[in-house]
Amino acid sequence: MPFPPPDSPAAPVPPSPPLGMLRMARRILQVEDLFSETCRRDCYCLKCQRAFCSHCCGFHHGHTNWGGDMVVRVGLDAGGGGQPVFPTHTAGGGHRIPRPIAEEIAAEDYTSRLARDAFCLHCGRAFCAAVCDHHHDRSGEGIPAGGAVLRVVEERGGRICVRCEGTEWWAPHMDVALGDPVHVGEDERGQYYELLPVLRFERGSCLRCGGAVPRLPSTFCSDLCNQAHHRETEERRRRREARHAALASGAVRQQLRQLSISS
Repeated sequence: MPFPPPDSPAAPVPPSPPLGMLRMARRILQVEDLFSETCRRDCYCLKCQRAFCSHCCGFHHGHTNWGGDMVVRVGLDAGGGGQPVFPTHTAGGGHRIPRPIAEEIAAEDYTSRLARDAFCLHCGRAFCAAVCDHHHDRSGEGIPAGGAVLRVVEERGGRICVRCEGTEWWAPHMDVALGDPVHVGEDERGQYYELLPVLRFERGSCLRCGGAVPRLPSTFCSDLCNQAHHRETEERRRRREARHAALASGAVRQQLRQLSISS
């Protein structure tokens, strides 16, 4: 490809991904118990006019420029009937909530349990993708629009897996935290995808062998485990690049279609 003439503007260089954010997100994904619990809607945002889960989406509704607290906390009645209970005024007794808005608040669903099926690299938080769409709006600082979310689709063999199509910007940066595919296939749209297991470890234990680490925040018990882990990570990266090169050539899709025909 020829270089642009000296007087012509060069194409802008895309910003580098925030590596510090990715390192922190990897550690949270590998260490924290993120997906065993469920959530429920327990708040209502007066500005957005929607109920939401404070765990999944709490910090997305801090509309300080509107003056006052726009979030109404919603509980459930002690009698077990599941009826929503909330104050008659905004936080601090600032403003009385009009009856039409109170009726809208009461009409929302606060009892259904919400499965955490996604993980936000920007926030380092698991959430329910069907309820909280604000995470998909996190962009800038090297993050493409809508690209900071990992989709956790299911557990296979008792392991948490992340769905990856192979073209995501974060794929090369998550090799440390995600293993080789436990499943590859095509969805109903004909889109190739892989299910990559999260390589979990306990805080204070070696990421590779599970032994005790000499000090925190170390993740390896020895230089030997550290070096072996980096070799294994590099081998996974080469396998991933080979899979995706085969995918680009059409070889992988042809194999998948042959398997589906034979079955």
